[in-house]
Amino acid sequence: MRSFYGLKGILFLTFFIVFCSLSVFAQEFGMGLLLDDSLYANSPTAAPLMRGDYIDLPAASSLKSFTPVPGYQGPYGTCAGWSTGYAARTILEAMRNSWGGSIIDSNTFSPSFIYNQIRISKDCSNGTSLINALEVLKSQGGLKLKDFAYDCDREVTTLDKDKAKEYRIIEFRDVTPKDANKILNVKKSLAEGRPVVIALDVPISFNTAKELWIPLESDYKNWSRGHAITVIGYDDKKFGGAFELMNSWGKKWGKDGYVWVTYSDFDFFCKYAFEIIDKTVYDPDKFNLSGTLQFRESDGNDMPATFNGEYFVMDKSYSSGTLFELIISNNEPAYVYAISSDLTYKTYKIFPFNERMVAYLPYKQNNVAIPDEESYNMLDETTGTSYYCFLYSKENLDIDDIMNKIENSKGNFWERLNKILDEKRIGKENINYSYEGKISFKAKSQDRSVVPVLVEINHTN
Repeated sequence: MRSFYGLKGILFLTFFIVFCSLSVFAQEFGMGLLLDDSLYANSPTAAPLMRGDYIDLPAASSLKSFTPVPGYQGPYGTCAGWSTGYAARTILEAMRNSWGGSIIDSNTFSPSFIYNQIRISKDCSNGTSLINALEVLKSQGGLKLKDFAYDCDREVTTLDKDKAKEYRIIEFRDVTPKDANKILNVKKSLAEGRPVVIALDVPISFNTAKELWIPLESDYKNWSRGHAITVIGYDDKKFGGAFELMNSWGKKWGKDGYVWVTYSDFDFFCKYAFEIIDKTVYDPDKFNLSGTLQFRESDGNDMPATFNGEYFVMDKSYSSGTLFELIISNNEPAYVYAISSDLTYKTYKIFPFNERMVAYLPYKQNNVAIPDEESYNMLDETTGTSYYCFLYSKENLDIDDIMNKIENSKGNFWERLNKILDEKRIGKENINYSYEGKISFKAKSQDRSVVPVLVEINHTN
């Protein structure tokens, strides 16, 4: 009898140990990303570039050489801090300084500096919004892990925030808004050297992924298991086309802490993808702002213009109802704004297209069709003079305030604009304007930030 109960006790103890081990295993990989669509409804979005900007992307691109050794978030809901701070912000800093290896690992950014400011309880058990984490990176910056350890109990002080300012990113933006080509846009970001932080809805099979995550047939549904993770590369030939992700579950997970996800699986399980953009370092004594503007009638004929020493005037008049294409381009990263007006001086914003769209065009070559590649602009019924004004800037501008001041100032459009821009406007001596098939300019910013390009059209009946 004693031996029977002894065996039963041993069996019970064995079951208890196995059960506890399984429970620990199930909990050791923390996640913690909130996937509620309402949290992302007003997230900043990328401007749609023209189709030609996505042609000839390299077959593969990788930021892996700039990544730190994948860290381990433990069983906590801190993935938003790990993906944005430890991974993405560290990658940007390593790229800026051309770091590699151990230097990167000794200069990683703290997940807790970000997470501890956006968590909804005092501990690290609850999830957060990826948007909130990215807003901290943009508005406050980041702190190195050696200055702010991975610690759920530590509060962020004013001194911490002061030290973090120098590591602020300039922008982040959703590159997968509605109807966008998710795979192509993320590849474009990576090819341009920008890490992408994504909101992934992960099935349980993700916990046991190896080099390639192979979801089960039953995985293709909504799980509401949000996890923030950083995309660091892609390869069209690997596994039939796949993205490489850097996780925060330690080196024993996946393959040394990384995993490949096929394009089709990425498209299904990735809910949002945010490109992280670092500040551009400008050489003030070199041409560091440049761009072109192309006006073309619907029949394909160019609309030539002449520079009069201040701004551009179309060589011929155009009547109400004229349909034309408008393509704005920049050849260095810049904030770009476009407005239209007439002799009433009522202004209309034509770029960015909406309040969510980020005006910053971060690549070395960006081409945006206004309003899009399938539509034309049309001169309205208000005859006289029509104006199209474009502002290229190194810094974010309050375009709504500028438009309001134009409407309420004195003088012609050019006089109003110059009065408003004042000391922000780059001096004429540092801007080369020209027309060679399209309106173009290049400028040395010196200690100023804005290049105005005004186009005047004689508008007839």
